[in-house]
Amino acid sequence: MNTHFPLSIRRNLLAYKFFRLRTRALNDAFRAMQTSSKITLEVFPGIGQRITPSLKLIGIQSIRVAEVVGTFKWETDFDHQFRPLQKRALNRWVNAYLRHEQNGWDPILAHKIDGKYFIEDGHHRVSVARFLGMEFIEATVWEYSSEGAEVCQDWPCCERSSSKAYAVG
Repeated sequence: MNTHFPLSIRRNLLAYKFFRLRTRALNDAFRAMQTSSKITLEVFPGIGQRITPSLKLIGIQSIRVAEVVGTFKWETDFDHQFRPLQKRALNRWVNAYLRHEQNGWDPILAHKIDGKYFIEDGHHRVSVARFLGMEFIEATVWEYSSEGAEVCQDWPCCERSSSKAYAVG
């Protein structure tokens, strides 16, 4: 986007892009409802299951935007392509776009399971990255392995078993 325009005009142009993107997402959602297809984000696996994960902090690395498939809690705010579904995302989406133009982003917070990434923080940045056609995005990555994981009978055993108490499937 041309950064020579005043900020108010740039914000309006970005709002226009946001609403075009959102309209495409809503149209696809409507078509998916008619055909019983699923276009929602995947939710972090095992939320209902109690499995003690093997957890490791990988640290900051570049991850493929295409491998980001899900979320911890915002599955109704974005579709499977991280296009916004809710109007309330407008300001955060525009601000994420402008931050990228000015000085870049802080890393998102991602959790990796079986080669797929689930976002805890950074949904709007991922949405903008996909919109811009970016191949990679910086992320602080936690990796989970459920191989040999113990099934907990009650939730506190999971909390004692790791510094991050998330159940995985």
